[in-house]
Amino acid sequence: MAATAAPNKRYSVDDLAQFPDDGRRRELVDGRIVEWEVTTLRHSFFLGALVGMVRAFVLQHRLGLVAGGDPMVRVQGSPFNARGPDIAFYARGRRLGDLDAASTEIAPDFVIEILSPSDKASDMQAKVRDWLHAGVRLLWYVDPEAGVTTVYRGNQIASVDAGEVLDGGDVLPGLQLRLRDVFDELAIMNIDEA
Repeated sequence: MAATAAPNKRYSVDDLAQFPDDGRRRELVDGRIVEWEVTTLRHSFFLGALVGMVRAFVLQHRLGLVAGGDPMVRVQGSPFNARGPDIAFYARGRRLGDLDAASTEIAPDFVIEILSPSDKASDMQAKVRDWLHAGVRLLWYVDPEAGVTTVYRGNQIASVDAGEVLDGGDVLPGLQLRLRDVFDELAIMNIDEA
């Protein structure tokens, strides 16, 4: 029988497997289930285009592995705090452990989070804080609607407009793309035409 979230129960990563595969994304914050709405088709296309661009660069330069689809990462190894990044990069040579496990305690080197129309800004900011607390070295928080990416690199925070260059810094040296490139890729596919 599939589980439903009980308001006073403290859940662990192992409990997540008991929930139904209903398309909702679930994460854990202090043992509390946080559910994210099902994304839109536009959001999925945007995510796919962005992950494709990053993955192509990583594969071309043999820099490591790129994952999409919210792979669960236990924040600082806690079984009660687990997040799923939209896009995660792990540098070559990192020991990730069991790739068939439901989650890992190894934080990605680079995370991209994409704001979807149903996301609350406060929930996303909490997620960004968790990633930085977990040790993510570079984080792009993308707001496609506003055309702005907030870049977190160590203690530095920068805002990058859609036409400006986003770079991989010392985490993905040589990676450069613009949010405008992602929008252009989607325009080529005519996703807005019915």
